[in-house]
Amino acid sequence: MMPQSELPLVSALFITYKRFDLLKKAVEGFRRNTAYPNLELVIADDGSGPEIQAQIRTLPADVFALAPKNRGLGANNNNGLRHCRGKYILMIQDDWECQGPADYLLNCVKVTEANPQVGIINFAGAPYPPDLSHRLEGSDEPCYVTPAPAKTQKIEYLYADQPHIRSRAALEHVGFYIEHRDQDQCEIDYSIRWQQQTTFLTATFPRYHYSVFRDNGTPDQSFRLKLFRYRVRAFLLPAKPFLVKYANPLFRAGKAAVNGGVRTLEKLRLVK
Repeated sequence: MMPQSELPLVSALFITYKRFDLLKKAVEGFRRNTAYPNLELVIADDGSGPEIQAQIRTLPADVFALAPKNRGLGANNNNGLRHCRGKYILMIQDDWECQGPADYLLNCVKVTEANPQVGIINFAGAPYPPDLSHRLEGSDEPCYVTPAPAKTQKIEYLYADQPHIRSRAALEHVGFYIEHRDQDQCEIDYSIRWQQQTTFLTATFPRYHYSVFRDNGTPDQSFRLKLFRYRVRAFLLPAKPFLVKYANPLFRAGKAAVNGGVRTLEKLRLVK
C-alpha cells in the first residue's frame, strides 16, 4: 500500500457562476466528507461580478481563478484547469454536494495509480454499465471499466460534466474545452472527443455512482433550463404525447422546423 505521505496531489476544482449559496454548500460538504491528505481546492468563477467574487474569496480554497467577465462554461473550465497543479483533477460543479464516504477519493487514487490507463472515474452522469469481468486493481471497493454508456432514447456519452476525477495525462491527451458560448456545444464537443480517443479508459465504482455526490440544484437555478431552446421545449412538451400518437409525421416535421428556427435565432444572437 502506498504511504499517505507519497499520495499524489489531487486538485478539487469547483466550477461556479452566480450561485454562491450552492458553491458554499459544495465546498463545505467536500471538506467535511473527504478524507485525503494531499489536496488543493481551486474555485473557478465565470465573471459573477465583484460582489459575488468577494464572497467567493471568503471560502477556504487554496486558489481562486476568478474571471473578470463572463465567457461561458468552456472558458471557465479551462481557466480552472490551468490553475490546477494536481496529478489528478476532481471536477465539481457548484450544485453538487459531497456526501462521502470519506475514503472515496483515496480509493479513486489507488485505482488510478495502479491503472494508469484509467483516465476518468465518473460519480454521476448517464448510466454506465460496468464490465464486471474487468475489475480494476488497487482498491478493496470494487471499481470496473465502463466500455460504453447505456443505450437509451437519447445519445449518451462516457464523459459527463457532472462530478468526475480525471488524470492530468488524460487531460493533456484529449485537450481543453472549446470556448463556445453555447454550454451544450461545449459539453457535446468534449464528450465526442473523449468517446473517440482510445488511449484512456473510463471507470466507475458502482457503490459511488449518484451516491458520493448529490445534486443540490433546483430547476429554477439551472442555467441550461433558462436557455431559450429549453423554454421552447417546455412550452411545447404538453402537446407531444398527442402529436406522437395521432400525427407523428406532423410532429417530426414540426420538431425539425422548430429546432432549425431556434438554431438560426441563436446563431444570429437574437436569443440566448
